[in-house]
Amino acid sequence: MAAGMGWDDLRLFLAVARAGSLTGAGRALGVRHSTVLRRMAGFEARLGLRLFDRGPGGYALTAAGRELLEEAAEVETRLVALERRLSGRDQRLTGTVRIATLGALAPWLAEALAAFRGLHPGIRTEIAISHETVSLARHETDIAIRISRNPPDSLIGRRIATLVHGIYGARDRLPLPPGAALAEAPWVTYARGRADLPQARWVAANIPDSQVVLRTDHTGMLIQAVRAGIGLGLFACYLCDGDPGLVRLRTLNGLGFDLWILTHPDLRDTPRVRVLMDHLAAALVARQPALTGQMPAMDRQERGEGEWTGSAG
Repeated sequence: MAAGMGWDDLRLFLAVARAGSLTGAGRALGVRHSTVLRRMAGFEARLGLRLFDRGPGGYALTAAGRELLEEAAEVETRLVALERRLSGRDQRLTGTVRIATLGALAPWLAEALAAFRGLHPGIRTEIAISHETVSLARHETDIAIRISRNPPDSLIGRRIATLVHGIYGARDRLPLPPGAALAEAPWVTYARGRADLPQARWVAANIPDSQVVLRTDHTGMLIQAVRAGIGLGLFACYLCDGDPGLVRLRTLNGLGFDLWILTHPDLRDTPRVRVLMDHLAAALVARQPALTGQMPAMDRQERGEGEWTGSAG
């Protein structure tokens, strides 16, 4: 490696190249925007090269930057593979296990981790909650709990459940009279930056854009908006079925996404990763009735499901 660069420099460079901005790189690395700017400027000065063109659209790689990107990615792959192999040889039930998960699962995971602490007090956990994908391949986490149609073949784990979704409205203030069509109601949905979500795709395909009155990238905000009577919303049933302020108006099967718990093959024999993964998987499997929308029929009637007969069109 050249005298003017080290792994920390390459890691910084890769973060900026992948994010296309200093802010995004800082978020990925857990440092301030100003720190990324200062370190990137110092790296370029030591190399005597400009690696990025700065423009209103963000940071674009120069020819030198594109050449470095290919080499830096190879270095990263080798270092991460070495780190995973060494981690896999650690047979102690101590140390830290990193988990990347969904914010909506936090209450269940907190309960599961409290029980786990009683069994394995020597194992600590670090939890990253984000709707952005965290890479197991680059060793950014040890265990990932994510929603996916088909997780990468390079990962191992188990499918917890196929998620069932429902259309929800406010129990006491539905924004539409009985008998009206779903497409006539006001709706809330995800912002266009999260248009890849199955819920967002269903709304885009079935509800006129003119009926969408609120968009946000935050699931909790959408649920609050539905509870306040702003509009109807489409959510995974486990998010809403326990909310007394909401009523499930229709159940939708087959949106095609499952909840998975995953790790990298190099870590499957690491005891601390294996025991925690098994514990979390068991805790989530116990929640399958909620994940699959299987509330008892009487509970659904008490909550009002089936009383509203609107159609989508």
